[in-house]
Amino acid sequence: MSKISVDRFKPFMNEINCRADRLIERTLLGYYIFGIFLAFFYDTWLVGLGVGSLSLILYFGVKFILRGKRAHQYIGSLVVGIFMAQFIYQMHGLFEMHFTAFVAIIVLMAYQDYRVFIPATLFIAIHHASFAYIQYLGFIEGNEAYQSIYFTQLDYMDLQTFAFHVGLVVVAVIIASIYSINSKQRSFVLFEKLIESEDREKATKVNIEFAKEIANNNYDKEFDVDEDNPLSAALIDMRDSLKKSSLREEQERFTNKGLAELSNIIRDNGTNLKDLTYEVIEFLVKYMKLNQGGFFIVTEDEKGETVLELQGAYAYDRRKKIKKQLMPGEGLVGQSYQEKDSIYLTEVPDDYINIKSGLGDANPRSIIITPVKRDETIEGVIELASFRVLKEYEKDFLEKAGESIAVALNTAKVTQRTTELYEQSQQQTEEMRAQEEEMRQNMEELSATQEEMQRTQKDYELKLDETQKENEELKKKLAEK
Repeated sequence: MSKISVDRFKPFMNEINCRADRLIERTLLGYYIFGIFLAFFYDTWLVGLGVGSLSLILYFGVKFILRGKRAHQYIGSLVVGIFMAQFIYQMHGLFEMHFTAFVAIIVLMAYQDYRVFIPATLFIAIHHASFAYIQYLGFIEGNEAYQSIYFTQLDYMDLQTFAFHVGLVVVAVIIASIYSINSKQRSFVLFEKLIESEDREKATKVNIEFAKEIANNNYDKEFDVDEDNPLSAALIDMRDSLKKSSLREEQERFTNKGLAELSNIIRDNGTNLKDLTYEVIEFLVKYMKLNQGGFFIVTEDEKGETVLELQGAYAYDRRKKIKKQLMPGEGLVGQSYQEKDSIYLTEVPDDYINIKSGLGDANPRSIIITPVKRDETIEGVIELASFRVLKEYEKDFLEKAGESIAVALNTAKVTQRTTELYEQSQQQTEEMRAQEEEMRQNMEELSATQEEMQRTQKDYELKLDETQKENEELKKKLAEK
């Protein structure tokens, strides 16, 4: 049995029924005119006009009232039987008028439906049986009224004649029914071929348009293709394969481009921790088309305890200078640090975070918190918020970016520590130089003092010698006296 839906055969069957309706209507009109013609022979105008008009009114009235139904077909079958009875009466039982029943059977075959023969067959059987019996009673009983029904030209129809008469009608109806059934089957085979041809033509056009869209890299446009068609199925498989390949390439391009741009940012800002954290969080928010982000780095407070310090934050092109510290395990950021794993939320608590926009504060649709780790060492934690749900490849990109960021962050920390140590060393060197200069000046002052003391001592010694000489001369003078 064909897989084609029965509903698709309806337009063809409707066309057959319409043609059959036109044929039966022309036949009924022809019968009506023929009845008027027969009225001239035996002056049966009342029957020709009255019965004929009522028959036409019955058929066309039912067809009008029950539009869209098939009742008029059965009424038409009944009416051709009535016209046969009318013609037999008008021609006073002329045997040739019985042949109009066979004409009606031939016309009804146009419907290709054995059921339309039932009303005409039943009417003919009832009419012949009843009228033949009435005429027979009229002959037997001498009732002229019964004899004047004009069923046959004979005095009456005996049982043998009646049997042959009715039998031939039944045989004709059976043959016509079989022919109608066979005609309908042949029509359905033809209709099936026509429908299949139309489907193939339609599928070919759809497949051509489908192939053009695939050639133009448009893999998302939907087409009503027949998946049972081998070519359509092959095109669908090719579309799906190319779509997956294109999506995979797009995701890889997104990841590779993002990592390349991130490398440039790291290269340009790798020596300054503050600039690095801000540039990185700004890049991630913009590149991933998110709305807000924060970068916490792992450091130590005054007590030497590990803390997560918000080093860089970005939201809507405004740099936020927010000083905030979290302990490991504190909040989602601290939890992500402690578990060394990402946290992704699509049901964000109302009081967790807000994103400022032109319409005011709004709750984000999703939040992702990713630890920035190098091997198993956590260097920081990145928190990003968005009005949309993140895709898997975006999460994977963030994981891969975290590795590069962790290395850069560690390098920046080492560089910053080295710079701090270098500056501290420079400061100590300068202090030592100042101390050396001060000692040199002190030594020079001490040397000058020593020289002055030596000079003073020499002067003292000279004066002492002079005094001693004077004393000796004085002693000599005193001794001479």
